[in-house]
Amino acid sequence: MKETAIVVNTARGGIINEASLINALQNKKILGAGLDVFEKEPPDKNHPLFNLNNVILSPHNAALTIECRKRMAVESAENITFFLLNNNKLNLNNIVNKNELRT
Repeated sequence: MKETAIVVNTARGGIINEASLINALQNKKILGAGLDVFEKEPPDKNHPLFNLNNVILSPHNAALTIECRKRMAVESAENITFFLLNNNKLNLNNIVNKNELRT
């Protein structure tokens, strides 16, 4: 990455190697980072990212909007119904443990 790069992660903490990110930030290999998620949630109180001045951190709160909560509730109910009644409509992309799914 360029030294002017800013890494932003609001998806999943595990998609970024935090040790490598911390190293890049501390050694000015990249300009900064904005993170809404961590590899381990909640992060430890003494997490190294908390001491860096080139990082903006926020709690993972994208699901706090009313629209998102409604959508998650509807999709969860649909997946339960589809599992019980019509596996052809089952949205496998939203199933975390799909390897354990017995259809």
